[in-house]
Amino acid sequence: MREKTEIWQQVTRCLEEKVSRSDFNTWFSHTTLKKCGPEIAVIGVPNKFVADWLREKYQIQIRSSFETVLNQAPQLLYSYDRLSDPMEKAGPTLTKKTDEPSKYHLDPSMTFKRFIVGDSNRFASLSALEVAKNPADQYNPLYIFSKPGLGKTHLLNAIGHHVLTNIPYMNVKYIHSNTFTSDFTYSIKANTFDDFKYAYSNIDVLLFDDVHLLTQRRKTQEEFLVLFNSLYRKKKQIVVTGDRPPNQIAQADPRLTSRLGWGLISEIAAPDQKIKMKIIEKKGREDSIGIPDDVIFYLSTLNNDIKSLIRNVTRIKTYASLNNRDINISMAKAFIKDYRMRRIEIDDVKSIAAGYFNIPLSELISNKKQKKYSYPRQMAMYLCRKYTDLSLKKIGEAFGKKDHSTVIYAIKRINQYKDIKREIKHDLKIIENLLS
Repeated sequence: MREKTEIWQQVTRCLEEKVSRSDFNTWFSHTTLKKCGPEIAVIGVPNKFVADWLREKYQIQIRSSFETVLNQAPQLLYSYDRLSDPMEKAGPTLTKKTDEPSKYHLDPSMTFKRFIVGDSNRFASLSALEVAKNPADQYNPLYIFSKPGLGKTHLLNAIGHHVLTNIPYMNVKYIHSNTFTSDFTYSIKANTFDDFKYAYSNIDVLLFDDVHLLTQRRKTQEEFLVLFNSLYRKKKQIVVTGDRPPNQIAQADPRLTSRLGWGLISEIAAPDQKIKMKIIEKKGREDSIGIPDDVIFYLSTLNNDIKSLIRNVTRIKTYASLNNRDINISMAKAFIKDYRMRRIEIDDVKSIAAGYFNIPLSELISNKKQKKYSYPRQMAMYLCRKYTDLSLKKIGEAFGKKDHSTVIYAIKRINQYKDIKREIKHDLKIIENLLS
């Protein structure tokens, strides 16, 4: 087994391609790999808050990155120093705490009680609750679709919690399509396909998230169809989510889209202003932080998806706590000051950079290595990384399908000289002014 430091460096490089730059810096910059084996990996984090956030929001991406690096996907545990964590009360307990993964892989925070209901999601919420009360009775399968971040995953988890609370003998399984694909692929490579099949053989309620991500994985689609048919014949409940109606999922097996439409189809629309404010207010109460009304209104205008709304509340809470500041409108606006810049598209950066350096856009994204082309290209890549939430991989693809290592080199190069070379500092200032 390679050294833990080397493994974690490779895993985090993979993660940089899967999450936005700001999220990576916020949640992964102070992590380490404490232990790594074929079955379990222990990740060291600063505190319980970070442990909970990584487990709830990035478990799939981290596990997938381990598989890329090690060709295996171990269970993930998180370790932090309890006594040095201000969020923990000191007491006569062990200084280390490890979070065991949930047996059912359900998020404890995602219940019906904590789901804010409005006109945009009322039908989906009522449908999910009916399924949870009476599994496999009439809405089978239940298919819920929406754009990302509007609550599909929350309803899946809420169904699972409700079933387990009221019908505890039922076997409930929540799984994301990426995890299903990862487990299926690993079972083939490791010759453990029988174990994979057995894990799904006695499910009473299947909660399958983001089925649209299976579209370019023919063998995985076929295996999911086998599972679907088996559970349906046994009259087991199936709940599936996607990002669009079944008949609009591109490159999906027609048999799959047909089966997803056999039961009830329910859409979650974008929340209105009133619901967004309720979500922010509720999140503030849950985190025991006072958010003034003007800050609630301001935050509600920034995003339409629930994940982003909650993420902004979490970030402001963390910022205020670390800097010992009260939450007010001026602090909130200062902290979110780069929001408008994050809305800049990558094409805006490329066109402005090409125009400023007086070169054709085709030359900016070419492979030419002369300084008059390479320097503007590096500058543009640096600005794309700074002012968009795109991954290194996506930025590289936008510049003539460059490898992500090229983007990393460009960013390091500009960062290295932007404060000591007058030319770079001058160019950077002007282009940033043009972008604003």
